[in-house]
Amino acid sequence: MTTVTVDAPLSSYVKKSVAIVLVGNFLDFFDLMLAVHLTVVLTKVFIPSDSYLTPMLTVFTFCSSFCIRPLAAIFWGYIGDTIGRVPVLVSTTFLMSISCILIPNIPPYAEWGALSAALFLALRLVQGFASGGECIAADVFITETVPKPKVYFCSALVEATCSLGGLVACGVGAICMFLSPENGWKLPFYIGSGVAVLGTIARRTLKEAPEFVKALEKKKTKRKFSDLYLSINFKSRNTPALFALYLFPAVAFYFSYAFLPSVLSNQLGIETNMVMAQTTLVLFIVMCAEVSYGLLGLKFHPFAILKFKLFSLLALMPILGLCITGFTSAPVIFVIQVIVGALGQGLTPATPIINKSFPAFGRYTYLLFIWAASHSLFYLITAYVCDQVTSFQGICFLLFVAASIPLCGLYAFVPKDKMLAARSPHDLSGAISWEEMIQEEEKYEVLEQKEKDKSLKKWFKKIN
Repeated sequence: MTTVTVDAPLSSYVKKSVAIVLVGNFLDFFDLMLAVHLTVVLTKVFIPSDSYLTPMLTVFTFCSSFCIRPLAAIFWGYIGDTIGRVPVLVSTTFLMSISCILIPNIPPYAEWGALSAALFLALRLVQGFASGGECIAADVFITETVPKPKVYFCSALVEATCSLGGLVACGVGAICMFLSPENGWKLPFYIGSGVAVLGTIARRTLKEAPEFVKALEKKKTKRKFSDLYLSINFKSRNTPALFALYLFPAVAFYFSYAFLPSVLSNQLGIETNMVMAQTTLVLFIVMCAEVSYGLLGLKFHPFAILKFKLFSLLALMPILGLCITGFTSAPVIFVIQVIVGALGQGLTPATPIINKSFPAFGRYTYLLFIWAASHSLFYLITAYVCDQVTSFQGICFLLFVAASIPLCGLYAFVPKDKMLAARSPHDLSGAISWEEMIQEEEKYEVLEQKEKDKSLKKWFKKIN
């Protein structure tokens, strides 16, 4: 197997597959983020305005689609690791299209009362269930399809298309609200439903990555739900490390795109379309930053870039706390949104290294469950903390703490090459070929599975 260099061209099939996955990812996040950016409008339509439950329901409107992700991870993880990544990509896009066509057809709270609110929240849960399998599926598919080092750039494009989906959703929503303040929010959902159907059709042409097909053939007798989870080693130090790594992206997302826009609207009295216009500009800058990280990943080690991002956050949070007195104006909030979003959102361009550090069979379930659990927990914690902490300096301090945790996780994480180096007597930096490295890994997986089988037999003997 030849070593892939930066100048090695990708095959036409790989290019086509990457393009289809990225377009589908953009469409899914366009549909998901419509409800996020239109939260201020949708809560007025579907949530009672005079109830003591209104603040809680408003937060749940945003968080509901993220809270269901751990359950979605179990469902999509099983399908993705025993049937294929492609069925997950197709199904999630289809579910998004269904939810988008239904949301604008729900009668408002003024007509249907609590039933209207319940239907809206139910469809938000459907969107969260679908998105719970989308982003990680796209990341894993890209990781298993594109060779190094271009996989770092293509993986960064997954994050960038997430931001692009949010950007277009926010921009289209702002334009529609400007043209029709009362019912303009409905049109973006109809547009999102139509394009999601096209994405579903396009994704049906994808083929599974060779690495996954090979892993599935090896495990062809292991198709039970329990067998999938027995193949995953949750005792690895990479589990808490990855949980910590996923922390700040969740915090940054809620803080930049839910909390700060609500400050602009509620505290500063800025109109909804202007709030959405500012968020659109923030998303554009964040998207450009993510593409830049992918390009840097072609030249520098992805972990070094990720460390630079996190250290920059740690340095800037105290500076912001000392130099800014509070959320005093839209430009101040804009600067904070850009800093937190550009430096804290996502693990670009280190995602492929993290993904490859887990075995192909069980990889999707492992990554998806940890990502979903971490994001759901910290969305809720961030929402609660932002509501309770009134001091700007206090929020900066909490962001500083939140950024330090994934940095510790990054130093604790053990990439695949270091794992193999520790297991192999050879020097993997140059004395061993890639083919020998793969053989070494396969030998270790066989021995590891034998040890697991022995442990299970001993355990069954004890309980019997």
